[in-house]
Amino acid sequence: MQYIFERRHKGKISYSGDELSSGDSAIVISNHRSFSDFYMLHSIAIRRNMLPHLKYFAKDSLKFIPFFGWGMWLMGMLFVTRNWTQDEAKIERMFKTIKRHEAPVWIVNFLEGTRATPQKLKDSQEYARKNNLTILENLLNPRTKGFVACVRQLRNTHVKYVYDFTIAYKNEKKTADLPLPPNLIQVHAYPVLSPPWSFHVHIKRYAIEDLPKNEEKLVEWVKRVFVDKDNLLEEMKKHWTNAKALASFCIVRSDTASTHARVARASTPSSSPAYKYRHQRR
Repeated sequence: MQYIFERRHKGKISYSGDELSSGDSAIVISNHRSFSDFYMLHSIAIRRNMLPHLKYFAKDSLKFIPFFGWGMWLMGMLFVTRNWTQDEAKIERMFKTIKRHEAPVWIVNFLEGTRATPQKLKDSQEYARKNNLTILENLLNPRTKGFVACVRQLRNTHVKYVYDFTIAYKNEKKTADLPLPPNLIQVHAYPVLSPPWSFHVHIKRYAIEDLPKNEEKLVEWVKRVFVDKDNLLEEMKKHWTNAKALASFCIVRSDTASTHARVARASTPSSSPAYKYRHQRR
């Protein structure tokens, strides 16, 4: 499926931010807009030799979808019910296996808990108003229990990093039959995806040892990360990859070719090192 997206149907994905080393294990967090998000994540995993080692937190109901859900189950995906009492034991069992074998792994968690839609965004903003939280314009409020459990269980193990991926889409033809982003049918039906669509992933890498050890402070850290992500997405809606939020501190490139990582400090999510901006085409 990745071959169809990137090669056959010419979906062009650009990347920016911190560079990732091949084979490093990590907790991966990302925003969630569409089924196309999986193509974005897998494009990075392939380039870092981690595609066979992806494990997703997924809604329990997905395992009943013919073929797709069965495949997720066979790959060892962690199906959760969003009931923490039921899910906690499952998560701990998975972590015991990972720690015992020191297996390479990317544990992917969409912290919004579901795909962001206009109605869900409206509901999330209303919740934020009632609870005195920062109102996000492009993201749902993050659900933090699963992430906190991941960090608590995997701190001081071979899983050394948190990767924060911000996925962005741009549609050059804003018509009714070309919603943003493309759905699964459009991905496989359109012979050329780019244009009209452009795809981008901004990457930030944090050392787990730098994350707050106090769980309340860790929750606040996640919230700050999501505010940064929201600001970036808002800026990209106006200027795409020429956005100042990108140009001021990162490299924009069409392929994650380098294997030497630049590591952002976890204690200050918005304070990435200042890198010279450039844009490369394939």
